[in-house]
Amino acid sequence: MTQHERYRVTLSVPWLVRGAHAVQDAINIAVSEVGTRVSEAATTHVDHCDISIQTLSCTTCGAPMEAVLVVAETALVGLTLECTVTARSTEDAEQTSRRELGTAFDDTPLVPVGTVRADPYPEEE
Repeated sequence: MTQHERYRVTLSVPWLVRGAHAVQDAINIAVSEVGTRVSEAATTHVDHCDISIQTLSCTTCGAPMEAVLVVAETALVGLTLECTVTARSTEDAEQTSRRELGTAFDDTPLVPVGTVRADPYPEEE
């Protein structure tokens, strides 16, 4: 029998927001809507997900910026979900996170961008 371990899987999620008047409005709405979907997903192997805004680098100067575009009160917000997953391998962790969270994200791609083994002995505070 194969031993299950904990992995941190990072997924890239594009989120469309209608009715956004400003960048911060779009971010707030996107994080709220995605958070609701994550909490409603039926997950048995995904323990926890942190939601954050993706950052991009300017192609000219390299300065970091948030992955948000607002045009005509419609926004595309790039989010990342960093989830703790119980699985047998990194590949299994990616598949498990996409399978379990994907049920709450109809027609929205969940693209794995990184997977690492979680620290089995986190620092005691």
